[in-house]
Amino acid sequence: MSTDDLFKTAPDEVVRYFRAKRSLPSFDWRDVAPEEHAFSWTVAKSMENDILEDIRSAVDDAIVNRVPFETFQQQLTPILQQKGWWGRHVQEDPKDGALKVVQLGSPRRLRTIYWANTRTAHAAGEWERTQRNKRFLPFLLYTLSRAERRRKEHEGWVGIVLPVDDPWWDTHYPPNGWGCQCGVRQISEREARRLGWEDGMEGPQVIMRSWKNKRSGTTELVPMGIDPGWASNPGKHRALNASEFLYGKLSGLTESRRRVAIEDIVGSPLMHALAEQRVPKGSFLPVAQLSRSVVQAADARTSTVRLSVDSASHILHEHAARGLDVSDFREAVAVLTAPAAVVRSSAGLVVLGIAGGKWWKVALKLANDRQEWWLVSFHRKKEKAALSAIRSAKKGGRIVE
Repeated sequence: MSTDDLFKTAPDEVVRYFRAKRSLPSFDWRDVAPEEHAFSWTVAKSMENDILEDIRSAVDDAIVNRVPFETFQQQLTPILQQKGWWGRHVQEDPKDGALKVVQLGSPRRLRTIYWANTRTAHAAGEWERTQRNKRFLPFLLYTLSRAERRRKEHEGWVGIVLPVDDPWWDTHYPPNGWGCQCGVRQISEREARRLGWEDGMEGPQVIMRSWKNKRSGTTELVPMGIDPGWASNPGKHRALNASEFLYGKLSGLTESRRRVAIEDIVGSPLMHALAEQRVPKGSFLPVAQLSRSVVQAADARTSTVRLSVDSASHILHEHAARGLDVSDFREAVAVLTAPAAVVRSSAGLVVLGIAGGKWWKVALKLANDRQEWWLVSFHRKKEKAALSAIRSAKKGGRIVE
């Protein structure tokens, strides 16, 4: 698949999917559960955070700027070689403390890292777009792999037509293995019927096989024809995560997954719907998660910041002369995640920071017996004014973080 083919479809969703992941050092790819890859960025044997972030930065650049593999490899190789993450080395396995000879960087490993991350990010972005369009294009067609060497099982799935929400896509939405270049095409009901789909038709029977994870010692069931670790739909995992958060089902969500859920919600069309008042009066979206230190300093009972339809309307429509739009909302929200300074105010907090190359001032209100944070306003700030405000807050002892 060419780089242009890979990224021309849904670049915003692809980029957001990758950037919202938290970094998770690991020793072996089998140490991270398949579904966790939808929320975490990891590279086996990259136990040092700086190495993990070097590779992450290069993959991010490849996704955002459509960098081909050859350029990705050429730019990243000398960085990894200079830091000693190249060739075969002895590393301690944190699982048992044993010293083992392991393969660090190599051309083959870089190709695997590049392929796996760009391909899954693309698939997740495509799934999000598929969900948005399923009212008009409610079916998916499994299409032929572009790889030179094709798996027989995958060739047998070519031509399968099923509704977008059929459970078969939970495990068989491509890629379905290392190097898999199978695809799907979203189609109308009319085309689905022309291709042979009929009412009540079910997906192929999924035959499971046993696979022993030698790292954990557990035996797992994997669908025939799918490589271990690939029997999942990363985009659907993220969509379910955001849905559970949005509807208050928080008990099973870790702090990192809550953050990912919020970023996916803010990046979705829901933000446009809220700003354009296409949602019921009184509706709101969770738009940010404050750090533990800020929550504790404010003596708050929640870390989630909400934005109501009334506030969105007030900011965008009643102050139209300021020329603010949904992209400005998203930039302001990003400041809450990585602030330059958090300052106490009479109503709650004022957050100052840079996003999109601009300084922003975001006002938050703590309400309902300290159980709710609300985003009430945000403004662009001149750099000089922002830095002056931070200095003044420091002198007055009002800095929280």
